[in-house]
Amino acid sequence: MLLSKSQLRRLFGQQDFAAALDLLVPALPGTPGSTTQINVLSGLRIYFGWLQEQGHGVLAADEVQAAAYRDWLTQTYSPATAKNRLSQVRTLYDVLIAQAMLSSNPFRTPTATGPLNRPQDHRRAYTPAEVQRLLAHATPEERALVLLGGHAGLTGPEVIGLQFEDVQLHSGLLTVRGRSIPGSELLLDALQSWGHLRGHTALFQAQGPVFEIQNPADLRQRLYRLCRRANVPYQAWQALRNAAGIRLLGLQTQLETQAYLGLAGYESLRPLVKLKQKEQED
Repeated sequence: MLLSKSQLRRLFGQQDFAAALDLLVPALPGTPGSTTQINVLSGLRIYFGWLQEQGHGVLAADEVQAAAYRDWLTQTYSPATAKNRLSQVRTLYDVLIAQAMLSSNPFRTPTATGPLNRPQDHRRAYTPAEVQRLLAHATPEERALVLLGGHAGLTGPEVIGLQFEDVQLHSGLLTVRGRSIPGSELLLDALQSWGHLRGHTALFQAQGPVFEIQNPADLRQRLYRLCRRANVPYQAWQALRNAAGIRLLGLQTQLETQAYLGLAGYESLRPLVKLKQKEQED
């Protein structure tokens, strides 16, 4: 069955996932109302919720995004449930390929289809030592980027959209998507230094984007190049955000960390709590 590609693209772009699912139903496995289809829809709602939280898109998904979702599933669910949820998203992309909306399935790459039964064997956060090594090899711009992820815990889209007007050095706060984030001394110093290099001698008067980064792929490339230079194994931007979460859990309560990172609920924080516990055990 052919679906309306233009409608789906528009709904995905608007992140109107409820309406998008209504359009997708005829092309999904199972008959309407069947257990099979109910389970698939449940899995896709979980994926769409994760996309919204991370600021990712459906049609722009790549191997890195697929691996990040796979890691999140393994941290959040039992191996059997995680495997089912991953299969349901794989089905979504098979449908989009069949509709000629995509040419390849990022959830069928080796990274996204590996074993799920030992998630603790897969690294999901930069260690404090790795963050320090990145900072030691970073340019002023890269230093600000690393600290926005590794200390402030901003998502990739939040970093890309950050404006100088959002940085309040006098109060030590960053304003991001309606929440006020206290900046560490290192981060505030890095932002001030980067602002001066951009020609803003008085940062409180500066306007416009903090970085000239056009899209998530551009941000990934910058982090990848820095990792190569610093001899640090590359991990996705989410691993920097996870590093911030682990650090914050050692400084404040779980509820405060959840609010700091802008997470919707404890279910989203739980993987970070597990990572913190693993760090303490090691």
